[in-house]
Amino acid sequence: MSHAVPLAVGTGSLVAGGGLLLVAAAAAVYRDATRIGVDAGSPGLWAGLVALTAGAGVATAAAVPDAPLPGVFVLVALGPLLYLLERDDSVHGEDPADPTRLPSAGREPSAAEAAGDAEGAGETDAPEQTPADPER
Repeated sequence: MSHAVPLAVGTGSLVAGGGLLLVAAAAAVYRDATRIGVDAGSPGLWAGLVALTAGAGVATAAAVPDAPLPGVFVLVALGPLLYLLERDDSVHGEDPADPTRLPSAGREPSAAEAAGDAEGAGETDAPEQTPADPER
């Protein structure tokens, strides 16, 4: 019988600690979504999704002690991951993807755009290329 008490205390502390982290994460998501102005959904919806997935993970870990830990982590991380993807889309908008630069690098003209602008202005350092002479 003495083994049942530590298990109950351990489960209770897991639920209490998980609940506190759940509330803190949901509040942080709500605040950030309000500040950023996410495109899809509302801040309350995103906070609810984070709370739902984190709560499901905590409940799974508490109710099923033999649940695979990677599966619990995936369940807990699902809500924040989806929110971060939507947040990134809201911040960077509908700009076309440029595989040659990082999103955090800011909006600088690509090499092709810069070369096109330089040719139009006539300020290029490259020697002018002429078509090959067909008589040679």
